[in-house]
Amino acid sequence: MASEPKNYQFPMAEVTEEALGEHHGLTKMARMVGHNQTVMDFGCATGYFAQILRRRGCTVTGLEINRDMAQAAARFCDKVYVADLDFADIKTLLPQNHFDVAVFGDVLEHLRNPWQMLKDVKSILKPEGVVVACIPNVAHGAVRLALLQGRFDYSPIGILDDTHLRFFTRRSVGELFAKAGYEIEQWDRVQVPVFTDMPMVPKVNRNDFPPGLCQAIEQAEDATTVQFILRARQVAG
Repeated sequence: MASEPKNYQFPMAEVTEEALGEHHGLTKMARMVGHNQTVMDFGCATGYFAQILRRRGCTVTGLEINRDMAQAAARFCDKVYVADLDFADIKTLLPQNHFDVAVFGDVLEHLRNPWQMLKDVKSILKPEGVVVACIPNVAHGAVRLALLQGRFDYSPIGILDDTHLRFFTRRSVGELFAKAGYEIEQWDRVQVPVFTDMPMVPKVNRNDFPPGLCQAIEQAEDATTVQFILRARQVAG
């Protein structure tokens, strides 16, 4: 399971929605969680997202693979479990039918079997409970252009993070949740330009490609989407 997402290294006392801004992925996720919810935060790291949710009146339980990070997260979570999601049995580890929201912030792509994880999560959610997730988009335009150059280079952070085991597009995200028995009821996204120096995406140069190709890529659906933010509800039956 992922430890602290490398894209979000925040001082613990300074993480607020106001400071992050409305376009940040954590802000978008917090809005999908809502207020006064009982939340299970998978991959809670040092508790930076739990800190945001507590300001929204939420009660947060965390789960983290890194013991030191879990200890830090205890400052913001009501309870923190130390476990590896690839091997932990959450049906026995966590209280049943207890949570309003299960959060996977840049976690599902790190798991060997995210499909089974989403199925297992149903046991800890209340009947009306939902999943809120953030998942990288491997179909970002910079990745597409890098592939045309024969490049698929892993990096310390971003879409091609070298700890990712799974890669998703909008379509395969939808298939992931549908196969696990959920209906995605809300989509949002975090955007990064195709041609940028930001380390979230591969570095590509506009001058290396025909102008028409660059224009077509930039106009393609989700070409600037670096992360999908979504809220999914369990399908009855």
